[in-house]
Amino acid sequence: MLKLKDILAKNPADLNDEEKAFLNEHIDELNDNEKATFAAVIKGDDDDDNEEKMDVEAVKKMVSKHIEDNLAKKVDEITDGIMAKFKKGVEKQRKNVIDNVDNGKDKKADETTRLFMKALLRGDKEACKALTTSSSGSSPDDAQAGLLIPTELRNEVLRIAETQYGLARRDMFYLPFSGPGNSRTIPALGTSVSVFWTDEAEKKTSTQPKFSIVTQTLKKLAAIVPMTEEILEDSAINLTQLIGALFAEAVSKEEDLQFFAGTGAPWTGILNNGLVNKVVQASGAASQLTADDLLDMIDATPTGALTGAKFYFHRSILSVLRKLKGTDGQYIYQAPANGLPGTIWNYPYETSDAFPALSTITDGDQYILFGNLKMGAVFGDKQQLRVKLLDQATITDSDGSTVINLAEQDMIALRIVERVGYVVALPKALTVLEADAYQS
Repeated sequence: MLKLKDILAKNPADLNDEEKAFLNEHIDELNDNEKATFAAVIKGDDDDDNEEKMDVEAVKKMVSKHIEDNLAKKVDEITDGIMAKFKKGVEKQRKNVIDNVDNGKDKKADETTRLFMKALLRGDKEACKALTTSSSGSSPDDAQAGLLIPTELRNEVLRIAETQYGLARRDMFYLPFSGPGNSRTIPALGTSVSVFWTDEAEKKTSTQPKFSIVTQTLKKLAAIVPMTEEILEDSAINLTQLIGALFAEAVSKEEDLQFFAGTGAPWTGILNNGLVNKVVQASGAASQLTADDLLDMIDATPTGALTGAKFYFHRSILSVLRKLKGTDGQYIYQAPANGLPGTIWNYPYETSDAFPALSTITDGDQYILFGNLKMGAVFGDKQQLRVKLLDQATITDSDGSTVINLAEQDMIALRIVERVGYVVALPKALTVLEADAYQS
């Protein structure tokens, strides 16, 4: 006995006359896809000659579906190919740069950068040197340090780093290096000049300020920025801004991590500097932070360092601080308003992911900083950024696990190097808060 489902499971070309007739008798039970599949063996209502007639509409649907499926597959292949070239972070920065292009603004700087990168890609060192300017008038050793980048690109990197990303660059006292060498000594004021009351004609007591000497050393920091070769040809992209943003963000975050929370390799950050003032909170763990703990930090900081002082901490700490009240029952936190910054105990605050997050703080961790960074710490760099082109290397992306084979994925990578350093010049101008989880 014939069954419709058995017939539908067959290839239309394999049906015998009896099966074809049975199929036509039950045509109303077929859905659109089944009608399209068996269109070649389904008879039309007006077929007096009993000849097989194709369902034109069904065929159209079948053809359309076939085209749609293949087109979707092709689009997926193209998309996969494009996405392979734009690794984590690059496509986001590319979009931001395109969105922020200012009607041709800085076209000259962008053209200089683009010409430099193209010369770098084809290995034309002389053309690269012709497009760069060294403030010292000297040429770098290509084999050791790479080529200097154009002044316009260097200025863009520094501008973005100082205004958008780096807390250390913004708030520490900036003193750029000049001349040869990687270190310098800085006189740090220990005590100021004293004054005395004297009677008429009495001998005046002499006094002089006391200075200590601190040494600031530069260390090399490098970032690798992967991008596609097509980016160099894409005129819609502000290349100077793109490279500047990618590099500035990478190095500024690392500077903040090291200069605030470094543990000695390669830098000891302010939070772990044994010479700054330290307050151990009286109420135990970080989640038990009190308004008095912060007041103790202010009191531990010399009066001369209070002007321009701020609180610094991880953004997760703010959820605790916002709930704290003083003895008068008023919240010590004031939200930003009327163009003025938010305050804690009437002092401005800054948040940074370079500081320990609330969930990671354990016994003995210093996690809040208070003081005047411009008085307490000195930041310096040599403003001669150098670049090397990588086109055959295999590198690991910023997530630590994604491997990028530059040659296989039609990509290049720029390794940009800076020399930078900081030093705590006046430790007593800064105070840190330490958690003590073992206290009740």
